[in-house]
Amino acid sequence: MKPNGGWNNQVNVGQYIWDIVNPNPDRWLEGLRLVHHLMQTHANDAELLKRDLRTLGSMYHNLMEDYPRAAWFWRNAGANHEGVADCYWKMGCKEMAVELLKQLGNDDTRHGTIIKLWADMGELDTALRLAEAKAKDGRPEVAYLAAGEACRKAGQFKRALDFFQRVLAVQQNDTQTRQNDFKQTYERAKASIEAIQVYEMLDLAKVRDGTYSSDSYGYSGQVFVDVTVQRGKITDVKVPRHTERQFYGALDNTTKQILDKQSVKDIDTFSSATITSEAIVNAAAKALASGMK
Repeated sequence: MKPNGGWNNQVNVGQYIWDIVNPNPDRWLEGLRLVHHLMQTHANDAELLKRDLRTLGSMYHNLMEDYPRAAWFWRNAGANHEGVADCYWKMGCKEMAVELLKQLGNDDTRHGTIIKLWADMGELDTALRLAEAKAKDGRPEVAYLAAGEACRKAGQFKRALDFFQRVLAVQQNDTQTRQNDFKQTYERAKASIEAIQVYEMLDLAKVRDGTYSSDSYGYSGQVFVDVTVQRGKITDVKVPRHTERQFYGALDNTTKQILDKQSVKDIDTFSSATITSEAIVNAAAKALASGMK
């Protein structure tokens, strides 16, 4: 149960997980054990048990990237949302993911998560159709940002730039109550435009040996990235500083992809921390560009 009064992460379990567990990878297993214990404690309380199952689904998905377990806990909690569809996709069951997404219909998520998932599955036309519908429903800045990222994922950079420019053209009005979200979306679009503009000129073979640094706008502020290049190859990617708190596996996952692919293109942003992943990719692109001969 939620305690009376304001935020207190030493009393409320959900707030403890958000503030203490999620931002600290060395406490993730501890957090899982805690919720498993609560699930046993709540065995005779259907409502609390369902909440524990939902929480475990989120933790296995966001923290551990254990998609079979995440799907199992979510489904047993009666959940039927885009997170379950993402589990199906990550487990190689595209048909099940598509079936569930079709049931969900239009994207009513805060950050365009359903649009992103359709794009991740290679269904760009569907993603853009949902983005246009979301724009008409009153969240054009979120819709166009998601559409731009979908086009970037598909390698359609000119089209992506057009959508990002449409984000910058949106005027905030009195009906848009999420002022922080609006500012964040605007800054993300600017950062993505800046990164894409260096894509065409970027040639790893022309980057001088050394370590190059840059930063880009994340969820909570600037995310700083160091990229080391030796003899035309990326040898290391690090995130030395950031203020992100709900970054989940994005730091390790995204930097590893850049290193493995030897590129900042076609990077799969981490589904539960898309904004942090985007910031790492954008900062890495600018860092590499700064080392060009």
